[in-house]
Amino acid sequence: MKDYIAISKNSKEILNSAHLLQSVEVNALISGEAGVGKKSLSQYIVPNAPVFKAKSLQQDIIDNVIDLKDCSIIIDKIENITNIDLLINWINENSIRVIATTLKEELNSKIGEQFSITIELPPLKDREEDVKALTAKFSKEASTTLDLEQIIPSKLMINISNNAHSLRKSIYFSYLFETIGEDEILMFMENYMFSNMQGEDSYKDFLYLLEVPILKAASKKYKSQVQMAKHLGLNRITLRKKLDLHKDFLND
Repeated sequence: MKDYIAISKNSKEILNSAHLLQSVEVNALISGEAGVGKKSLSQYIVPNAPVFKAKSLQQDIIDNVIDLKDCSIIIDKIENITNIDLLINWINENSIRVIATTLKEELNSKIGEQFSITIELPPLKDREEDVKALTAKFSKEASTTLDLEQIIPSKLMINISNNAHSLRKSIYFSYLFETIGEDEILMFMENYMFSNMQGEDSYKDFLYLLEVPILKAASKKYKSQVQMAKHLGLNRITLRKKLDLHKDFLND
């Protein structure tokens, strides 16, 4: 059975709904941003059901190459269906139960009418306990995959800007970071700059790549602007100008 992490209060409530859906034969729609666990929850509800990308399923129905009856299926990103009547007729004619996922808050009314229940999954920023559990899961996964000792949680770089997708990526990057030195860091920056260098003011364009990490690190280490200026060898006016210049990055 597919794991679905449910430690936060709202996730536990969602999991209770999923338990009910395991025992009743109704169509259900699971909505939410990318990376919030829609597919995992779908597979928790119907663990043995085949998973279809919406566009691929539509083409298979058109080509008459799919032979399913009296069963459950998962349709991923159902909002990508363009021939809605075709899908609905196929579902009804073959007695197909559908658990579908969608990124959209509102679907075409014809599609929406096919679902008795809708579950909306909140983003990870609203599920603090789930983030901790997922971090532990991905950390163990990265340690095993990369054959490295597990890193203590405080040293992991956590990014949930794109929910679980960015979280997993940031955890793996944390492990890779443990194995690289100055030469690799300089190589990464050189390759990035080479690929993106254009125009006639590239030095100024790329300066933020040098200044933002220094300012962020100094802010974490020294806290006050007085101490930051002292240890960075800058006067406070210059420091304030740089903090204001890069405020969009520093406020992330």
